[in-house]
Amino acid sequence: MNTDQIDRVNLDDLKKATEGEASIGRIKYRKQVNNFISGKRKEIAKGEIVRKENAHAEGLEEKDKNEDFGFSCLHYSVSEAAGKLKVKILNKKGKSTTVRVKTVDAEAIGGKAYYEFNEDLNFADGEKYKFVEIGIVDDDEW
Repeated sequence: MNTDQIDRVNLDDLKKATEGEASIGRIKYRKQVNNFISGKRKEIAKGEIVRKENAHAEGLEEKDKNEDFGFSCLHYSVSEAAGKLKVKILNKKGKSTTVRVKTVDAEAIGGKAYYEFNEDLNFADGEKYKFVEIGIVDDDEW
C-alpha cells in the first residue's frame, strides 16, 4: 500500500466515524485512534456481538465459596448487541431445592445497562446446573 492509499483509507475512516451526529462521531473516532496508538484493544463496534467470561470461580478461596450453590464464572463482558447474557448457576450437591437469583449493580447498573433479574430457581433432584438469561439494554450511550 502506498502513501496515497493509506491517506485515502484514513480519510475514509474519518468520514465514516464522523457521519451522523458530528460530535458523537468525533468522540468515537478519537477514542478509537487513542486506543490504536496506545495499543489497547479496539472499541466494540455498535452491533458487534462480544461475550467473554473473565474470572472463573475455581480461583476463589474455599472460605469465599458457598458450599451449595455458585456460578461457573464470576465476571462477564458483553456488548449491548448481544441482547442477553446466559449465566450458569451451579447446584453443587445436586439436591432438590429452590434458590433465589438476583442481579446486583456493580460496573453495570440495572435498568440502564441490563434488565434486572430477581427470581427463584427450582432445581430437581440430581440437577447440577441451570441457566438464567439477563437481558442487555441496547442504547446509543457509550
